[in-house]
Amino acid sequence: MWALFLLKILSAAVLVTAQGPPAVGGGCTTNSFNIPSWFITDFKDLVDDERKVAFGILNRATNYTAQATCGIDRKGYNLCSLSGQSAPGNGTIEIKALVEGTVAQVSVNQTWSCNDRGTPVQFTASGRTRISLYDVPEPEASSTLPPLLIQGTLHAPVFITPDRAAGPQGHDQKGCQAASEKPEWNITHIYYTDRPADGNVESPSRTFNLLFTNTANGYEGGCVHGSLVGPAGETSLICAGSEFGNLGGSRYAISTTASFDPSDFKFTVRQTWFCDDENPSKPLQFTASASTILPLTCTTTPLSAGSAINETVCDRNPTLVLAGKVDSATTLPPYSLTEPIPRDNTCTITSILAPKWQFSAFEIVYTPEKEEWEAINFEIILATYSGFQYPIPVTVSRAAGREGGWFECVIGADGANDQPLWPYACLVQFNPETKELKLKADWQCRELDGDQPVNFSGLTTTTIKSDFTCETFRDMEVCVTEDTGFVWTADIGGVVWRSMPQSNP
Repeated sequence: MWALFLLKILSAAVLVTAQGPPAVGGGCTTNSFNIPSWFITDFKDLVDDERKVAFGILNRATNYTAQATCGIDRKGYNLCSLSGQSAPGNGTIEIKALVEGTVAQVSVNQTWSCNDRGTPVQFTASGRTRISLYDVPEPEASSTLPPLLIQGTLHAPVFITPDRAAGPQGHDQKGCQAASEKPEWNITHIYYTDRPADGNVESPSRTFNLLFTNTANGYEGGCVHGSLVGPAGETSLICAGSEFGNLGGSRYAISTTASFDPSDFKFTVRQTWFCDDENPSKPLQFTASASTILPLTCTTTPLSAGSAINETVCDRNPTLVLAGKVDSATTLPPYSLTEPIPRDNTCTITSILAPKWQFSAFEIVYTPEKEEWEAINFEIILATYSGFQYPIPVTVSRAAGREGGWFECVIGADGANDQPLWPYACLVQFNPETKELKLKADWQCRELDGDQPVNFSGLTTTTIKSDFTCETFRDMEVCVTEDTGFVWTADIGGVVWRSMPQSNP
């Protein structure tokens, strides 16, 4: 059991460096695709000769700002007047407000353009939010309402509502913030062994393992050390938990450090976690620590029959409640726990701005009695950030001919990947004399909005700039590129995309 547990924790620790998210972009284009949204700031309910509401607005993708004043005496949405606008990015903005009883509603519709990626892109987005007037300070009050987030839906160039990140485990669990003020961990499955050296063991070894649960957020993890060799003394442990199954989306991850001293069984833990269950606009980062002498029960037995050298095994299965103290509590930016990391080269962004296929493992199969190719095989993947995804194999058989000299692809198994970077359908033309390959492909991107994928189509014409070597196998001649590792990329032209309910403009 402990060997399997140790393997899982050590593997997770390796993954933290190998499986990080793509580089943070943060430019106008990247942010517009990833986080089309607005902050409403300093919202006030004004009552003079005409009832009004007033607030500031910030486009989080472009940093456009303005002050809005909205008369709300008329029924329905009322158009707001704007002042103090920063440059709107060659676009327009329309803000409306409506008050029904004690609830105000604000809607935003804005267009803007970005050209920081070399290709101008026009964006249109909209969103709305509700505000309880009970929460709004009086106009003369010194306090202000925390920023309010309006999550946007893009209408152009594609129709998507980008997903929020899941956030660190337990951040919105009821009671997270209150319980974090008096931190506790439940410690279980403590196991320690001390095996001295003997004639059959090259060096002494000590192992240590335990499981823990943070009671504030339900976060579970474990700490291990597989070889505490040398003199007894405080030794750092490797600690990990469920955060390693959810990498790449959230800005923040729970982290745990711990140590164990075999000389007196002292265990020390320090952990950082996050809560926004009371107010997502005021998320908190907690760091707390605790130390205790573990009450272990130990048994000593000879290493082998007749041996004068003994092995000590210590454990404790009943739950140990470890109380800690808060070292720091830091307020983070509003709504940041579920803010996705803006990614530059995602499937959608690459497919719109600079679409290319990457080809590899190209192979031609001939039947000797025929002058034409019988089949071609290759691997393909969209030339973008791919994480741990690899090209998918494609087979084209002459038997799958279509009108106009096109042949249908058979696309290999994708391993049930939920973010494929390859075609789901394609047609191929190939001229072995000129080595020209034409590919009509359809593919889909859903990394920004899992519920609203964007479907793409495009045509690639490329020449394989490599010589081929051929061998005969039974009644088939198989030709491959001289360099079996030959890889090349080719532009995808005439790309169109479809995302309901709005089509590619």
